[in-house]
Order: sequence, then C-alpha cells, then structure tokens
Amino acid sequence: MHIAIDLDDVILDFVGNLVDVLNTEYDAGLTRESVTDWDLTKILDPIIGESWWKWWERRDWLWAQAPAVPGAIGGLEKLRRNGHYLEIVTAKPRWAEAQTFRWLGKWRPPVHRVTIIPVEQKLKKSEVTFAELLIDDKPDNCEEFLQANRRAILFKRPHNEKHKIEWGEYRVENMSAPFLHKTNNYRKYDFGISADWIDVLRHVEAMSS
Repeated sequence: MHIAIDLDDVILDFVGNLVDVLNTEYDAGLTRESVTDWDLTKILDPIIGESWWKWWERRDWLWAQAPAVPGAIGGLEKLRRNGHYLEIVTAKPRWAEAQTFRWLGKWRPPVHRVTIIPVEQKLKKSEVTFAELLIDDKPDNCEEFLQANRRAILFKRPHNEKHKIEWGEYRVENMSAPFLHKTNNYRKYDFGISADWIDVLRHVEAMSS
C-alpha cells in the first residue's frame, strides 16, 4: 500500500520540542499534555509576548533538534519491511525547509519519498500524492482524504482531542483510541484513530487485509 505520513507530531515531535524550548527560555511550566488547542496562538503568544510563529522563525535551527515521536522510526521500518511504499507529506514555509532536511538527515526515517508542500500554495494533501492512506494529526487533512475516497488514520495528540468528528457517516463522539471504522458496505476499514505507533501498525494491517 502507498501510505502518506505527516511529519510534525506524527514522526517529528514538534509540539514537544516547542514546549521544551519555551520552558527553557521563559520557564513557562508547559507540558506536552497542556497544549490542548490546535491554535497554538492562544496558548503561546501570551507567554512570549509576540507572535509565536515569528519568534519560532528566528529560532528555525531548533526545528532540527526535535526528538522523534516514540515508536515512529521503528514503526516506519516495520511498514517498509512489510512492503508498503512510504511517503512523508508535510506543509512547510520556505524558511523551515532546510531544517526539515537536517532533521531527516539526522533521524533517517526509512521512507521512499519526501514531499514538501509550500504553505503559501494551500494545497490539499490528496492533490500532491497518489497515496491510498494518510496518517496525520490534523483532522481536516484526514477528512479531505476520506472525501477523496481514500483512507485515513488520525494520530491522536493532546492538541486535536477536542476536535469533533462529524463527517457524514464518520461520527466519533470522543477521541478514544484505538478506533476503526468500516465503510457502509462493511467490507473494508477506511478510517481509524491511533493513540500511538502500536495502534498505527495494527490499523494499517487491518486496512491491508
């Protein structure tokens, strides 16, 4: 199966790294679990006193110092070993591209391809890859992949747990994981929620059968 995987907060621990930097510079007292909103502006701007995104751009080199999400590198290795074609698909501003490749060069996730979408182009991920399955922490990306008659696994993170999933036949009242949904004809799984990479591997196996 051709699988597209998001980078930040699925493979690269972006928010965890950001929290560590903020605690070092501002003694912010943040934890990974305390970042519970997708809009980081609400949480981070009051701490920094300016736009966190502009602040982060001045520290772009710190992007490459992020750790990997637990289980991600080994999980990708297992998926590749099982014959899947793996493609990282991530949206980035131009100033972050070099640091992205620095991170990839350090951790060397065993993927076949890397696709970077310039953020200003605002392209949907389904428009830049032929992947059959998307693994992503952003609910909107999973929704549009399903709308394109493909499959998706939502990687649960503290910042997306409040998101309501009400996408036609796809309705999840709470972001419990693991979760798997079958299409209306009950012949195949097409949507899942994973709390970690162990869940991801199980879901991919179910979707491949």
